[in-house]
Amino acid sequence: MLSAARLATTRIARANAPRAVNALGATRSMVIGDTFGAKEKVEEDRYIRAREQEIAEAKAKAAAAEANYKELEGMDKEKMAAKSAAMNEIADVLAQTGDVISEAGLANLARWKIQGSK
Repeated sequence: MLSAARLATTRIARANAPRAVNALGATRSMVIGDTFGAKEKVEEDRYIRAREQEIAEAKAKAAAAEANYKELEGMDKEKMAAKSAAMNEIADVLAQTGDVISEAGLANLARWKIQGSK
């Protein structure tokens, strides 16, 4: 009789225990799920803001590089025009005297003349 009572109480305890745990766990997991959902949303928002900041910085750097390139391009054209004018002047002087110089030598003389005039 005692073993039958023990067996019955064990079965009842096993049958009731999962329901209580499930009920408690379900309520608790919903609260934890909401908390994790809120944290996940905050993390997503933080990531999106950081990514937007990176994109804005990259665009600003690209715009600055483009402006710098255009400025240098304009300066290069001015330098090339000055060098060509100096080379033509030197070539004319050499032609009057009948002297001959290589193209590289003419470029070096033009560079020297431009640097000396600054």
